[in-house]
Amino acid sequence: MALIAYVCPKCGRVHSLEEFRESRFCYHCGKFLTRQNQRLLGESRILKEDNESEMKDNMDSRVRKLLEFGKSASVEELVPVLEEEAAKIIKDDPFAFALAGVLDRGTKAEIIWTIPYYIKKQLGDLDPHFFVNAAPEDLERIIDKLPVKPRYVNAAPRTIKGLSHIVVNECNGQAQKLWEKKSSRAVKATFERIYGVGPGIASMIVLLLERWLGVQFDDVDHRNMDVKPDTHIVRVFSRLGFISEPKSKSAVEAARRLNPDYPGALDSPTWIIGKKWCTAFVPHCQKCPLKEVCPKNY
Repeated sequence: MALIAYVCPKCGRVHSLEEFRESRFCYHCGKFLTRQNQRLLGESRILKEDNESEMKDNMDSRVRKLLEFGKSASVEELVPVLEEEAAKIIKDDPFAFALAGVLDRGTKAEIIWTIPYYIKKQLGDLDPHFFVNAAPEDLERIIDKLPVKPRYVNAAPRTIKGLSHIVVNECNGQAQKLWEKKSSRAVKATFERIYGVGPGIASMIVLLLERWLGVQFDDVDHRNMDVKPDTHIVRVFSRLGFISEPKSKSAVEAARRLNPDYPGALDSPTWIIGKKWCTAFVPHCQKCPLKEVCPKNY
C-alpha cells in the first residue's frame, strides 16, 4: 500500500500528510515544502517510525535551544520599565502587577509595566476600592493625564474596573488571592472574565506569575499554559519554520505540539529573541542565540 508523504528537497526528511498540514516547513532544516515535494512511498512501519523519531530529534534541537536560552535569560527582560521604581511596585504590589497585565494590549511592554507607577504617582496609592467606586469619567481623566498610555484608552477604564471589581468582591481587596492556592487554569479563567482580556493576555499573566513573582503551579498545570501569541512570537515561530502562516492560532498550536508538557515555556525565550534580535526589520542574526539552528525564513 502506498503512502502520501512529502520529501524535503533540501535535507531529504520525510513528512507525513498530517505533518505537512500542520506546518509546511521541514521539521529538520526549515525548508518550505510544496505539493511538488509530494511522493508516494511504499508502506514501511519501521521506516516511518525511524523517520518520525529522527524528525522529532531534529525538531527538538530548535526547541531545546529556545528552552536553554529561556533558563539563562534574565527575568527582568520580561518586564521592562521606563522608571526604576516601577519595577519595584509591580514586584511588591500584587494589584499593580495585575493592573499592568490586564492593560497589555498592543503597547510596548516597557510602557505597560510602568503605567501602575504613574497612576500611583498621580493618586498617591493603588487601591482597588477606589477604582471600583470611581466614575468612568474620573478614570478617563486619570488615564488622560498619564505621560504614557495604554493603546486602547477608551477601553482601559472598563478593564480597570473589571479587575478591581473581582479583587474587591471576590478577593476581599487582596489581589494575590487571584492566584494563591489555585491552578493555572483557574487563574487564567478568572482573568479572561475581565473586559479586554483574552486567552493570550491571560496566559502571559500566568507565565509571569511563575517567572516574575515566583508563584508555584503544579507541574500538571503546565500542559494548560500556552504562549501569548503576540507579534514577536508569531514572527520568530514563522522564521524558525514552526508555522506555515503567521497567525496567532497557529503559534499556540505549534507550541502545544513542540513542547506538550509545557507549551508556555517557549513564550519568554521566543519573546525576548523577537524583541532583541529577530526584529521585524533588519534582524540581527549573527547575535541571535538561535543562529546555529534557525533556517532564517524571511
